[in-house]
Amino acid sequence: MPTLYVSQGSDKGRTFEFHDSPAIIGRNSLDIPITDNTVSRRHSELVKKHNEIWMIRDLNSANGTYVNGVKLSSFLELKQGDQIRCGGSLIVFGGVRSSGIPGELGGLRIDSEGNLIESSIMTTVPTMDDSVIIAGPETSNAVGNLRILYELSTAISSIFDHRQLLEKVMDIIFDNLPSDRGFVLIRENETAELEPVVVRYRNKEKSSEELTVSHTIVEHAIRNNEGVICSNAMRDPRFSKGGSVQNYGIRSALCVPITARNNTIGVIYVDTTVATHTYASEQLRLLTAIGFQTGLALENARLYQAGVKAERLAAAGETIAYISHGIKNILQSLQSAADMVEMGLNDNTKLPIAKKGWSILQRNLTKVQNLVLNMLAFSKNRRPNREMTQLNHLIIEIFDMLGGQADEKQIGLFSDLDDQLPAIAIDPNGIQQVILNLVLNAMEVVKAQEGVITIKTAYDSEAQEVLLAVTDNGPGIKPDQLTKIFKAFHSSKGHGGTGLGLAVVKKIVEEHAGKVTVESTFGEGTTFIIRIPSNREILDSSLTAGPGTDSRSDSTSF
Repeated sequence: MPTLYVSQGSDKGRTFEFHDSPAIIGRNSLDIPITDNTVSRRHSELVKKHNEIWMIRDLNSANGTYVNGVKLSSFLELKQGDQIRCGGSLIVFGGVRSSGIPGELGGLRIDSEGNLIESSIMTTVPTMDDSVIIAGPETSNAVGNLRILYELSTAISSIFDHRQLLEKVMDIIFDNLPSDRGFVLIRENETAELEPVVVRYRNKEKSSEELTVSHTIVEHAIRNNEGVICSNAMRDPRFSKGGSVQNYGIRSALCVPITARNNTIGVIYVDTTVATHTYASEQLRLLTAIGFQTGLALENARLYQAGVKAERLAAAGETIAYISHGIKNILQSLQSAADMVEMGLNDNTKLPIAKKGWSILQRNLTKVQNLVLNMLAFSKNRRPNREMTQLNHLIIEIFDMLGGQADEKQIGLFSDLDDQLPAIAIDPNGIQQVILNLVLNAMEVVKAQEGVITIKTAYDSEAQEVLLAVTDNGPGIKPDQLTKIFKAFHSSKGHGGTGLGLAVVKKIVEEHAGKVTVESTFGEGTTFIIRIPSNREILDSSLTAGPGTDSRSDSTSF
């Protein structure tokens, strides 16, 4: 299955797997959703051609699509390791390799006795020898090898999956060295066994052959940390009789170490028939340099993955800390309410106290339910379960739900609903959660006996949008906080909130191809305005493309 890894941008560190064709890259795509604001709703498209070959094209995006620095003007075949730039995001394609047998290691056996292939070491090159980089006396060889090493470093610098990295290394080796077969052996630590990670055959028809190599050669490369040229002809008794090397399948081979953190963690091995080619010291030096570069890349990938893991643990810890404070406050209120109810049940003269405790208990049960719904809504992407719904009816239901709490706090809860508002295709549960979050937030910030909350609806016939506004006369939002309020776990209530409510509002509204904006004057009050398309065709198109640049008005006036 092909993958896309985001190495730069707001989604840095995310990996997307996909198999359906076509697959859309875009801000509200269900296939590859990118949150970067510089990415269009339908930015680019991946199409499977045949035999695991994937093509990419730009979908008339605002900022264009670039592959390896070149702007796309038509379909382009993707290769593993290609870098795709969409807006400010850099994405690495981890596709199925173009040669060899994808996902198969083939037959590989190391002959510990050295009996099957009596190989002899012919030439060695230390892995840290400076002359490894400039391989060969001719300038053309040196320039060619530098070009290959530059191509290698560029290709693998953004690949952080070990297997994909090694597959890309083998691609470059097969493109630049005459090789019939090749493999990469890696071990997890100094005491672990060497395990095949990549096995490659240039001729797919021979992929069923067992690839056998002398244990002596592999051990020599690892123990002495040097690359070797070897052949199975020097000790072959048939060869001493002058027979044709072509008839006997005599092979020339290169075996070089892979070194990371001054430890040899594996080897790269390639071979070919002597009748086809005989390796020279220049090619050994080149492959030795490739092995050294591969070790550095593997270590870089390991460090990166360790960093990602640490960031994920830190993020998980931060999430638990934020949510635990909110849950703790709710539990304390529930315990107090339960004590009041118990007190009233044990003493009939204190029945009013029990009723007050029951009211507190109900209110906090609503908080628990809302918290769980917010966590579920925020934790996963989903396609709204749409049905034709009259938004005014949802608001009336919410008034019935929250009327008691408003009376208890002695605040005014008012509505100004458009009687001509059309029914629209929305997820009623999701939009109800949006309105609940906004109203509950307003009820928490307005003052008792002074607070006023108004819910208003209207229809913009020109833009074909339904508008919803929730206004309060609370303390307002400081200007420097306006850009942060929709960020997950950002709360202006201290330990009194989880910071999920407004983040969930934004997420659900965008899942409906809508927009949410805020107007606030510090010290006077706040208005949240939601715009949702009412035209079914516009809504379907927006849901497919994702939330991106559109031509709809940003005006918030009713």
